[in-house]
Amino acid sequence: MAKTKDIFDTLITSVNWKIGKFNMLPIFFGTVMALVDIFMMSSVKMIHQGTMPGWWGVPLAVGIYALEPLIFLKALNHEGMVVTNLVWNLMSDIIVTLQGIFIFGESIKGLRWLGIGMSLVSLCLMAYTD
Repeated sequence: MAKTKDIFDTLITSVNWKIGKFNMLPIFFGTVMALVDIFMMSSVKMIHQGTMPGWWGVPLAVGIYALEPLIFLKALNHEGMVVTNLVWNLMSDIIVTLQGIFIFGESIKGLRWLGIGMSLVSLCLMAYTD
């Protein structure tokens, strides 16, 4: 399948995403996809808490999450599926966890913080290019 180039590809390729030996473009896409996760999961959490009615909250969450494949497809024009998926998962884990702690008042203790730290180290390793 041929890659199509559109305005988003033009904007993306106009930026130098390298910082030393680190390619920040997968981190950018992972962050954008993780932000979609945040909005979707926030909607679901608010439905669960009773602060958002399910009759419009569920369609909202599904609609927001439907953006994910479009962003993933765009990311595949610039990076492989393996790196894109791993970075997205790591960013989502970190950002959604922080959202749960700081927005919804949930807690995390002990070695679980080490797990979050290891996720950050993993992101650095995934961005590193030789």
